[in-house]
Amino acid sequence: MPHIITRMLYPSHKQNEVVKKYLEVARKYPMDENVAEQLCAPVNTSDKGVEVMSIWTVKEGKLDEALFTLGRFYYQFINIEGCEYSIRVWYTFEEAAGVAGFKIPE
Repeated sequence: MPHIITRMLYPSHKQNEVVKKYLEVARKYPMDENVAEQLCAPVNTSDKGVEVMSIWTVKEGKLDEALFTLGRFYYQFINIEGCEYSIRVWYTFEEAAGVAGFKIPE
């Protein structure tokens, strides 16, 4: 099963605005448990601002639906100045090796 890793970076002084928007958006665009499961959402701060990641395990055959839901979710933040995000698909080692024709023993 692939994973989706999202990353959001925003200026520290925008934290209250981002958290308020997050609480609003999380209710509006929840992820269906049958589509993907969130493993964790680590947060870090630096001189560049606040960085939040989210790691999702996607259910079999549900990648398109998961990407659509996350895209709709993160789009809600585009009007917060300095707030940027990325949504990337990561495959497990076994899946990536399979692309090259290798079968990893279990």
